[in-house]
Parts: sequence; C-alpha cells; structure tokens
Amino acid sequence: MLKRSSHAKPSRSEKKKNPSPARDDRRIDHGGGTQPKPSGDLSQRKHSTESVFEVENQVQGSRSRGPEAIEARQETKERSEGGESRARTRSNKIGVCRSERGASAAEKKREFGLHGDLSGRHLSKSKRDALVVEVQAAIAKGESVVAICKTLEISTRAYYRWISGDTSKANHGGGGGHNKITPLEEKRVVDFAKKHPNYRCRRIAYELERQARVFIGKTKVAEILKKHGINHDFVKRLKEEKQIPAEILLHEPWRKNLLWGTDWTYFKIAGKFWFLLLIIDWYSRKILSFGLFPEITKFQVVAVITEAVAIERIEELGADKLRPRLVADHGSANIAKYTRTNIEVQGLELWLSGIGRPTGNARTERVMGTLKREEIDLQDEYESEEEAKKRITAMIHDYNFYRPNQGNGGFAPNSVHHIGRHALTQRRKEARQFTQNQRRKHWTQEFENGSQEPI
Repeated sequence: MLKRSSHAKPSRSEKKKNPSPARDDRRIDHGGGTQPKPSGDLSQRKHSTESVFEVENQVQGSRSRGPEAIEARQETKERSEGGESRARTRSNKIGVCRSERGASAAEKKREFGLHGDLSGRHLSKSKRDALVVEVQAAIAKGESVVAICKTLEISTRAYYRWISGDTSKANHGGGGGHNKITPLEEKRVVDFAKKHPNYRCRRIAYELERQARVFIGKTKVAEILKKHGINHDFVKRLKEEKQIPAEILLHEPWRKNLLWGTDWTYFKIAGKFWFLLLIIDWYSRKILSFGLFPEITKFQVVAVITEAVAIERIEELGADKLRPRLVADHGSANIAKYTRTNIEVQGLELWLSGIGRPTGNARTERVMGTLKREEIDLQDEYESEEEAKKRITAMIHDYNFYRPNQGNGGFAPNSVHHIGRHALTQRRKEARQFTQNQRRKHWTQEFENGSQEPI
C-alpha cells in the first residue's frame, strides 16, 4: 500500500477529522476564552514521503478540548452577544434623541429666518443671541457643542465668541462689522473704475493703495464692480503644462544686482525692422538699461550692459562682494568672444540658458511680454524713430515707477529695487492696520448714533 505524500490533497472526511491548524489559529478571541500558546517544539517542515498526520495531530492536541474550555467559550459568546445587543439598544436610543434635537434646532433656525451655512456670515445681535439660547438649551439636554453647532451650521469658535461678548476681533468676519469698507471708500473704487475702464480689480486695488492710501483687497474690489455693473467678463484660460528644464536657476535672488537678464524683441518704424534690447534685474524686475537699434550685434549688447553697470555702480563694489550673473540666450551677439571678454572685464559672469528653452530666461521674457502687450503690439508701426523712442521710453518709465508688479507683491519695480520687498511689506502691514482702526472708529460711531444696527 502506497504511503501518502506530504503534498497529497486530503479527502473531505479527513478534513473533518483533522481541520486545518492554520485556519483555526486565525480565530479571533472575544475576550473570555484563553488562547493556547503555539507549540514551539515542532520540527521544521520539509519534503517527506512519510505521512504528515502525526504533525497535524500534534498541533491539534495542543488545544484544550475538555469540558471546562467548552463552557468558558460558551460563556464568552453569551456575554459578547449580550453586550452587543445592549450597545445597539443604547445607540438606537441616543440616535433617536439626537435626531429629535437636531430636527428641533433646524426648525428653530428656520423660524429665525436663517438658511444655509452661517459660517462667515454677518448676523445681527438679536439673531446671535437667539442662536446662543438654542445651543445652550441643546447642551442642557445632553447634546455636545460641536454636534449642535454642526446642525445649526455655525462655527464653534463663533459660538464661544458670542457668549464671551467679544465681536470686535479683526480676524473674523470683518471684525464683527467694524471693518467694513465705508461708503466713501466704495465711491472711490467706483469713480476710479469708471475713470480707468480698462483696469481690472487687481490693478485698481494696487493703484488705490499707491495713490490714495486706500487699502481694499482685490476680491472686495471685484464685488463692488459687480454690484455696480462695471465688472469685466471673466474668461478662464486653459491650464498649460509647465516643463521645467534642468538648467533653470532654482534659487530666488534675495537682493538686487545678483541676477540680471537680457533679451531683445523687434518692432517696425516706417516699414523697417528695429529692435528693443534691455537689461533687467531679476530681484526687483526693474529695467536697468535699454536701447533701440536698427540691428543687434555684439557692440549693441556690450553697450547696454556697460550702461547698466555704470548706473548700478558695479565697479565700486569691493572684491569680496557678489557681482551680477547675466542670464542670456544663445544669440550670436551674446556668445561672441568680444561680448564674453567685455563681460569678464567688467566683473560679470555670463550664464547661457538652454538652447530652445526660453524658460531658462523666463523672468526677462515675462517683462518683455508685458512691454509688447501694453505698447509695442498695439502699434502696427511707428511713424518715426523719435516717436518710437518717446512712446517706448514713456512705457518703460511707467513700468519701472508706477505699474504694480504681481511678482513684487503689487509694488513697482523701482520701489523694490531701492527699498526692498520686505521693508515695503512691513509698511503696507502697518498702513492696513491704521486703515482698519479708522474703519472701526467710523462704524462704532455709526452704531452709537443709532444710524446703523450693530451686527
């Protein structure tokens, strides 16, 4: 008679007599029974032609099969089932109570004339007090603050602020109504928008800050324009995938005259092509020097670079000071030996972006695109060289000294170049705080006089 191999599949009757030990070992302990320790004296299993029933019986024999173990498992099962039923009964009762309290709170909310999410909305004092009473009544019935606030769709922080009586904080909902813009400020926004119909909300906000020291966010400006029907249609552009080249500069300059960029573009004067060549500072985005030429050669490039070096007084820097690195493309005028030699003599370093990769000089390309979109591309051609120099020079002057630059946080490039972005940001922060205090003073007087209801 042949002996059973270790890999032979047992019959169905054998499975009933000798259940799989691995399957039994995965059984979950419900808390009452005792889990037997696995047998540690089993020999390492290996291929053998002998029967494996002896090993299986040894594993099964390690389990307690006496009447005591059976009674313990039965008691554990009954206790577990009883606990689950009691927990289900308790949870059902709690769920019914909570649903009733939630329905009552929602009905009260509708009685107050409130609908939807109330987070961030300005509510009158009477409505706030009514909501506080409703929340406290639900708490007295055993409901939690978080749950009832979630049902009423109000912020938990707002509830605690209401019961403390502090509604003057500026970091919530416009300072409790004390940080709303005044009617005079709204009128200034409307008048400025009508005077400059081509300006968008961002430009209007920056110009009001610079000219009139009126600090209103661009989102609020957009709301005012929409309210008066003088807003622009929003056209959503398709998002373009950006492929960052490996050679792009990954470090942001922390002060001026660390990174410069140069580029040129063409335009027409009386039917002939001319070129605008410029140098910008990457930190402030300021155009340091520029020139209009009928052609671009190594001599024009060196002339514009030399002018920028003279304006910024780079030759006066000490030997231990960092000097600008000039970022340029692979144009023939940029890679000429004459250009490289003059750049080295003046203490600069030439860095060429990748071939066919304009993103390597992206910041310069962005400035050039602004000049083209707002001046050069608007003209089919200039009538004379004098007209071209006059208009382009005026555009560059406006760009450097007045035009808000988004990359500078809304500050003009010349201000950032001479004062610094951090100092300007601190000034803006202090000025906005002063404006906020003035608004609080205005609305507090209005509330005390009774012309406005406190909210």
